[in-house]
Amino acid sequence: MGEAATRKALQIDVSTNPSNNDTLVINGSTRTWKTSVATASTQIEIAATAALSKENLFQHVAANPFSGPLILQSVDADSIKLTAQVDGALTYSETGSWSTFTLSTLTVTSAYNVRMPITVEPAATRIVIANDLVTAMASATGTFGTTDAHMANFASLTGTQTVTGKSLRTGFVDSLTIRNGSDDSDTTVELTDYQGIHFQDWQDNRVYTIRPSQIGLPSLFNTYGGITDNTTVAESDNTLSNHTDALLNVASADNRYFRLGGNNTATGWLTVEGDIYLEGETQITNSQGGTFTDPTIASATSIGGTIGSLVGGTIAGTAIAGSTFTAASTFNSSGQILFQRLDNTAITAGNATLNPSNGTFIRVTGMTSDVDLVGISGGADGRMLYVYNNDILYDMNIKHDSSLETTAANRIYTSTQADRLGNGGMNMMTFIYDSSASRWVLLSWEE
Repeated sequence: MGEAATRKALQIDVSTNPSNNDTLVINGSTRTWKTSVATASTQIEIAATAALSKENLFQHVAANPFSGPLILQSVDADSIKLTAQVDGALTYSETGSWSTFTLSTLTVTSAYNVRMPITVEPAATRIVIANDLVTAMASATGTFGTTDAHMANFASLTGTQTVTGKSLRTGFVDSLTIRNGSDDSDTTVELTDYQGIHFQDWQDNRVYTIRPSQIGLPSLFNTYGGITDNTTVAESDNTLSNHTDALLNVASADNRYFRLGGNNTATGWLTVEGDIYLEGETQITNSQGGTFTDPTIASATSIGGTIGSLVGGTIAGTAIAGSTFTAASTFNSSGQILFQRLDNTAITAGNATLNPSNGTFIRVTGMTSDVDLVGISGGADGRMLYVYNNDILYDMNIKHDSSLETTAANRIYTSTQADRLGNGGMNMMTFIYDSSASRWVLLSWEE
């Protein structure tokens, strides 16, 4: 038998010449690089080159070994290696940037005899031996027979077995075949077994069952309630080809339908991918709102939610986000466009770049002295900004194409191509972004 153990090895590459007072710490012992050595046991002399300093390091460790003990080797012109004893400690650190460390862990084994019966060994030794025996079996090329007595409680990877009373708590089943539970064409529902895939609650009560019909198509049943419950597989469900009380029926590859009760009413969340065709009067109600992605609704009286494409109808009380108007839009005498105010308190004094976030109407408040506005972030072609400095004492000046703004695309053009200076606070201004110039354009200015 073999017992696994580990041995750590550390390679130290002297990549650059050390500086005075750089250190190396191995297993808690500190050695210091010095231009002039006063204490040979703890100080290493810095040579003219990194390679010569490496040689000084090797000679120093050979004369003053680190605790461990550690085995010392010279690897090449720039490197040494320290190797710990089996399962021994090997820690390291440095100051400065003179070295590169590579720590590796080597696996070693030591052989020992096993006495039989194993009960003659001490308890702790028996555990080690038993674990090693299990590890050794992993290398075996032979297999256990499915009828071997010692394998009675284990499922075979090959062959045919009947496994009962076992729980698979975690893991994956790559392939599983379920039949409808009948040995012939009689597909009468078995009231006690409900063969299939079962879902249990925390008390192991069967709640739902998935099982195939006579022709192998699946249906989902609620099997928790009494036999007279409408959502339960009841005795009146003559054959599995009817599935009259199933929660989900699959009659064919292209024919699937829901059933919860006698009125074919399905409730709860429903996600459908692909095309949906609704014939006749249709009402969709959802108190939480809903989302239609990329449909075209030809005629509608009132629709709430998120509309991808709407022809006719009315959109009321709805937030429209990320949309593009590709034709003229008319606001009648009752229509208004409202931009909610965004207060900016980040700009207080000196040179500043305005971050308008997602706002359009920005009020700058809380200035402590005059501000030179050198740029605005968030530019997008045609974006409008209405900026209002509500301070009555301090001005917000506009700097024309100022190099003080390090991001060129954030800079501002004025119509005079000169800075605009305020006169006593309360400045009001309007901007639009021009992507061809990669600049904000000042449209209006009130001193």
